[in-house]
Amino acid sequence: MRKVIIAGAVIAAGAVGYMVNQQGESDSSEYSPLAYVPADSVIFSGQLESFPLKDYLNSTMFPQAKIPDDLLEELDDGTDPKERFFASLVKSYFEAAHSVESFQKTFGLPDQIKTFVYAVGFMPVVRYQVTDEQGLWAVLDKAEQESGFKHEARTLNKLAYRAYSFENNAEGEKFEVLVAYENGWATWTINTHVNTESDVELALAQTKPAASLQDAGILEDIQTKHGFINATLSYLDHKGLVTAFTTADGNRLASMLTKAMEMEGKGTDLDRVRTAECQAEMGAMAANWPRTVAGIRSHDDLKITSERSYMKAALVVESNNKVVLDALTSMQGFIPSYLSEAQVFGMGLGLDANKLGPALSSIWSNMLEPSYKCEPLLEMQADIQQANPAALGMFTGMAQGVKGVAVGVQDFSISMDSSSPKLNSLDGIVSLSAEDPAVLFNMAKAFVPQLAQLQLPTDGSPVDLSTIMPLPTEVDIKPMLALKGKHLVVYNGEKGKAIADQLAGETVESNGLLSFSVDYKKMFEPILPILEMAGDPEVTEQLDVLKNMDMRVKMDINLNEQGILIESEADIKAP
Repeated sequence: MRKVIIAGAVIAAGAVGYMVNQQGESDSSEYSPLAYVPADSVIFSGQLESFPLKDYLNSTMFPQAKIPDDLLEELDDGTDPKERFFASLVKSYFEAAHSVESFQKTFGLPDQIKTFVYAVGFMPVVRYQVTDEQGLWAVLDKAEQESGFKHEARTLNKLAYRAYSFENNAEGEKFEVLVAYENGWATWTINTHVNTESDVELALAQTKPAASLQDAGILEDIQTKHGFINATLSYLDHKGLVTAFTTADGNRLASMLTKAMEMEGKGTDLDRVRTAECQAEMGAMAANWPRTVAGIRSHDDLKITSERSYMKAALVVESNNKVVLDALTSMQGFIPSYLSEAQVFGMGLGLDANKLGPALSSIWSNMLEPSYKCEPLLEMQADIQQANPAALGMFTGMAQGVKGVAVGVQDFSISMDSSSPKLNSLDGIVSLSAEDPAVLFNMAKAFVPQLAQLQLPTDGSPVDLSTIMPLPTEVDIKPMLALKGKHLVVYNGEKGKAIADQLAGETVESNGLLSFSVDYKKMFEPILPILEMAGDPEVTEQLDVLKNMDMRVKMDINLNEQGILIESEADIKAP
């Protein structure tokens, strides 16, 4: 459990941090990495401006005592040289993560860094700036010495690079990891039996593609369309992926995929989709949902210092399907304002119950409307035909007028004075927003007999629920039920009451689909004494990480005219 908690925190911070840590480059120097990125790359993430890596690490790196014992055992148990090679790299990471200085020195990383991630066909390419070439090779040399797994030294034109061969058999199958350094940049990629030598030259930035991302105008188009600033950008090209699967050589990825299938004796497996009908019809679907893009819209959304890192990124699943987009927009419900700030824990689901059925019916009809000739799409339509959304009528009838439901925990404390933990205090609220919440409450009485005796005051006065719903002695709270304008609320504590009173004046409007937030420090501090009771030394070491985790994360999902919008926010303070 503790590893899940820690991993969740690191991933939440890293996901937003990575999103704002990427995009293409455009400086005054002669060398531009974008000139080496193929325009038909289906994935790209990179930087136009240097990212303050040292400050980011200072404010986000949570010190770890040592590598977890069970993971260390698992890594040391391996006997295969290839497995032990990777195990050594993992251990080097944990050893370096004791401090920012150690981490940068071990991997030769600068204070300000630019990173690019893209693909040459399906060859992933990772390029990043390195200030100490020997640091890059020293980590790999150490892994080779500890594992016995050696590289092959190769040259391409004048570039010397390493090839780590993980597969090279009599059947002609090959899988190699290539590592190179040139002009302050490290490059990692893979070499397989389905790519050509010219693909390797592209991936190692020794030749430029005929059509590059620098000249294609793709990045400029994304920035203009979504209002992203000239700092960070990422995209996934849905149209390029469809081209790869529906054509034999429509792009570089398609050509590699075709060769891979043929060499494995599965050359006909894609025949069902590689028809003129599927190319046209799946291509039309991809044109309706062309890309997923991500970036930031203001320099205020990226503030990195050694004491604090604040990052807010926007991800958009682009849509040109007006029917579906209008339907999704219509079913958006209400997210209360108290979730606009990160809670200890907060979650809101905004759905307009009155519009849910019609919206899903509209989407359902839109998916059945085209007269497909592509066989897989015909099968998909047959499955959709059986999933008639009319069955939602019963649910939406019972939830008529509902616009959203939300929960927020502002504070809580746990007492360890007795033999068992006790919830000593809780400030929180659960809210149901609707056109006429009083009607819904009266309907609920039929399903919850304890509520039958309650008369809910229309003036907003609260009713003590603890008198009709006995709570265990380990839970010292007094939940109050009240009708606050268009909101039915259950709250506890002064902060919960203040939010309930504030809700009384909030108009219910369509403003979002989902909101989620967590304050890790406030969530885990009260429960750390309980975890420490386990007495496990490894648990205690991991708790040191949690104690220093001062981080708030937030995510919101809604619709705009460009498509489905996901906004992620992270606010992290140095330990």
